[in-house]
Amino acid sequence: MKISRIIVSVAIFVLLGQNIFGQIETLTFDGTVTQGLAGSPYQANLPYSVYFDVDTTRLSTVASGLYYPTVGYGFTESSLVGPVGFSASSVGSAVLIANDQPLSGGGSYDGIVFSMFGEGSTSFPFDGSAFGITFVNDSAGPTATPFINTSFPTTLDLNQFPQRYMSVYFESGTVRGSVDSFYVNGILISQVPEPSFLGLYTLTGLFLTCNYFCRCKSTHRKTLCSCTFEVRQRCVPHWPFGCRNVAWRAD
Repeated sequence: MKISRIIVSVAIFVLLGQNIFGQIETLTFDGTVTQGLAGSPYQANLPYSVYFDVDTTRLSTVASGLYYPTVGYGFTESSLVGPVGFSASSVGSAVLIANDQPLSGGGSYDGIVFSMFGEGSTSFPFDGSAFGITFVNDSAGPTATPFINTSFPTTLDLNQFPQRYMSVYFESGTVRGSVDSFYVNGILISQVPEPSFLGLYTLTGLFLTCNYFCRCKSTHRKTLCSCTFEVRQRCVPHWPFGCRNVAWRAD
């Protein structure tokens, strides 16, 4: 059996640097285009990527679930002629969180919309037509999962949202796609289907595990993780979760 040792340094929703917006983290969603535009480079069955630069200082819990933290966003499709898409900066595009909202005809749903060009918007549809990324999970009862309130989530497990939509709009029409993986600052957090070696384990309060395959125990001043493949990590108790100086050994 060959043992290799890899030393990396990662940060998940941890302050990597400051700029005029505060603490910026990049959320990236990847998938496959399911509806393209005829006569354009935007064609179906090709991979795409959408990112949102989120200012974490704007995420204090609000009862409405409406936040304006997104200071930049973009869409890129790996087309047959090369990468095509757009990017834009923002004074604060909206993110809307729905918790136990009633469905017409009975039942409820949890969901989240990451909007593009949503500055000043106060509501969004949860049917996949919002400009950006939409996740929805329906329930036959009065409560749904995975959210327990309208706080900004500490993580997202894509497998908990059967309805996952990407929609971007152009003058000539709409490009739509599936959403199959989720990254924070370039670190894979969740994908569909979830590989057997991944798993989102959460701590009470503001932490996700240091990495996406770890279990952690919190003490008064720090959090230590014992993880798959003999991972040991020191976590930084920073909103919502973080990890630095990861040392791991894999077979």
